[in-house]
Amino acid sequence: MSKNIILTYDYELFLGSDSGDLYNSLINPTSKILNILKKYDSRALFFIDSTFLVAIKDTKCFEVVKKQIQSMVIDGFDIGLHIHPHWQNVENLESCRWSFKDYTHFRLDSYDDNDLKNVVKDSYNILSNIVTEVDNSYKIDSFRAGGWSVQPFSRLKDIFLDIGIKYDFSVLPSMSDDDRPRHYYDFKKTPNKYIWKFKDDVLVEDENGSFIELSNTIFDMNIFDLMKNRKLIKSYKISGDGKGAGKVKSFSEQLKRVRWSVKQILSSDSIDIDIFKKYILKIDRKYLVYVAHPKLFSSNSFEVLEYICQNFRCMSYKGIDV
Repeated sequence: MSKNIILTYDYELFLGSDSGDLYNSLINPTSKILNILKKYDSRALFFIDSTFLVAIKDTKCFEVVKKQIQSMVIDGFDIGLHIHPHWQNVENLESCRWSFKDYTHFRLDSYDDNDLKNVVKDSYNILSNIVTEVDNSYKIDSFRAGGWSVQPFSRLKDIFLDIGIKYDFSVLPSMSDDDRPRHYYDFKKTPNKYIWKFKDDVLVEDENGSFIELSNTIFDMNIFDLMKNRKLIKSYKISGDGKGAGKVKSFSEQLKRVRWSVKQILSSDSIDIDIFKKYILKIDRKYLVYVAHPKLFSSNSFEVLEYICQNFRCMSYKGIDV
């Protein structure tokens, strides 16, 4: 069975106390990714952190980001909506660099109904305007929740129907995390498939639903490869220079997560190329959804991307069978 890969990138800065420099953490690594994709005529979907766009729209940095997004559209790449709503509480550090001190609104669900609607629509509108300036026929119809926190989807349903969002890429099958007020998601009970239609709840298949879930590809890595990989990736320097929003887990918390095999997201962010090759060939799916972040790209990540482009069909999500 030939493998088809939907390459997805979360186009965002770091979301903790230091966003990282705009060029080091976003513009430059994304430019290198785009060059590789164009070299192999590979398709990809870029989820643009659009609340970020709203927050910086009155700065000179906005034009730099806008230009790169428009170049993606011109070159035929897909654009999706991605929202990290705590950009509404950002502080400026210096030119094109920011800091987050408040995580109260890290998740969309932290807002009341009126503010939730405004955050989503403002984010969608600013991104849509950027895209339609260079292609007035392009319609943004895909979404990935910041921090995977798409639940409860029922609160987003009517807003998405209104703006035309049809595809969701937020689910990590069989995985869960509770780091509130930051991340919260519980995907332990997903349909026994990797693509499904739904209506009110991303975890409940409904053939008559208006939405399509393209779940992210998850695989099991054995503990020995996991330990080997962690050792190897320490030597890989990432492009970005900021700090993430995730809580550092204590040793006891880490021990609780130790298993003979550990769930991993198919990505090039933090996996050695040889280990990546070993596991991707074992995944028995017609369509794979790969997730990556330009800010986390290292020289190894670029090697992984080249390997993918050389050996698999990198396709648009709009060409899948549901």
